[in-house]
Amino acid sequence: MKNILVINRKGGVGKTLLCDELAFALDAKQIPYNFYDLDGQGGQIHEPCEMPGAVVSIIDTPGALQAEMGEWIKDADVIVVPMRPTTTDMPATEVTMELIKDNAPHTPVIYVVNGVNRFRATQEFMEFFTEEHPHDRVYLIPQSEAFVQAKLANESVQDYHPKGYPAQAMKAFTDAVLGLIGVK
Repeated sequence: MKNILVINRKGGVGKTLLCDELAFALDAKQIPYNFYDLDGQGGQIHEPCEMPGAVVSIIDTPGALQAEMGEWIKDADVIVVPMRPTTTDMPATEVTMELIKDNAPHTPVIYVVNGVNRFRATQEFMEFFTEEHPHDRVYLIPQSEAFVQAKLANESVQDYHPKGYPAQAMKAFTDAVLGLIGVK
């Protein structure tokens, strides 16, 4: 069983969106998975489940520091850290990054900057982040109404508007994560 942990102690950064999109990608490939909602706030399209023959677990974590976070990180095969493109969110994200460094320094980590737009704050954040983390895997997910519309339709953005930039960005992210756990 491969564990995909989606974690940031900061809330509102897109953890649940990314978990749902990973589940949609596995659904499309007909790969059985477990979906765990440790957050408890709801909002996901996929209900928590344990499928027979599951080969992957997707774990959605809470947006607050939890005593168990170190153990969750140790058990992960891939760690996804979503964040918003604002330096005010970075202190909480840096706590998460330190937990990863301390508990699973060799586990692959993918950073997802969620809500990227053309404005200066995003540009300044990206300059800051890439300067501080030049060798990290970083995926950019644009700010887009397509995500809201897809969620209202209970669909992946990749199915809802497959040719749009949001769908292409999400496909690049889901393909990267699934590739790291050996799912083609």
